[in-house]
Amino acid sequence: MILVAAACGAAAFLVACPPTPVRAPTASPAPAAPQQPAPQPLAVASRPPSAAAVPPEHPQPEANGLVAVIIDDAGYNLDELQAFLDLPMPLTIAVLPRLPHSTEAARRVLAAGKDLILHGPMEPDGGENPGPGVILTGMSPDRIRAVLDQDFESVPGALGMNNHMGSKATADPEVMRAVLAYLQEHGKLFVDSRTTAESAGPSTARALGMPILQRDIFLDDDTREEHVSAWFDKAAEEARSRGTVVAIGHVQNRVVVDILRAAERTMASRGLRFARLGEVLSRQERKAAL
Repeated sequence: MILVAAACGAAAFLVACPPTPVRAPTASPAPAAPQQPAPQPLAVASRPPSAAAVPPEHPQPEANGLVAVIIDDAGYNLDELQAFLDLPMPLTIAVLPRLPHSTEAARRVLAAGKDLILHGPMEPDGGENPGPGVILTGMSPDRIRAVLDQDFESVPGALGMNNHMGSKATADPEVMRAVLAYLQEHGKLFVDSRTTAESAGPSTARALGMPILQRDIFLDDDTREEHVSAWFDKAAEEARSRGTVVAIGHVQNRVVVDILRAAERTMASRGLRFARLGEVLSRQERKAAL
């Protein structure tokens, strides 16, 4: 009798106070090789309302500084490119057009989860040969459009372009108007590599109502490790003070790989984060609108 009463009492307790179910630990998904998870997108798509979707009480602040790194001159050699694709942080790879490895380089960049842009050859002042697919001063707007069509065709998936060389062509307002109008029409961004202080890129972009990015620092004009490291530190300082920085290195300089890998370990503690070009452009636009 006593045992029956005790059993009934226990059953009543369990009905009134059901135990909390034990949940099996959820395995973290394997990271997408070879990069770490992509930074937050520029615009978060709205989600349908849900009773469980409650905004965080204490949202995490943005990193104080965003550092976008572009690696120029891909397309000649796939082995030297792979070292950059194996890095975990967001990077933008600029691929030269119409080279033997241009299309395969573009495919590998996208497969690695990196951003891809065309490294568009443009006429320099000094008479050097920028390579195939070059845009020259004196070309008609229609000819420039045809060249860009073929250049982008050889670097499929590029979200925009920056200039390779181009100190003469980027200083020509007519050339830049044709280039930027083409990019604007096709929804592609432009990064002015600033190979000349006389670039007509910024003023032409303003006239077209088109936001662009500009290179702030070259990391490897001097390829010695101490110099690349010093220029990266300079980029970090500018990102902290201004909020964003765009730095350019070159795929043939393996020391840039080592500097970026070492920097990744300290970025968060410095209030910095490697970022995609779209993030940097978005932050600059928001700052300009204030």
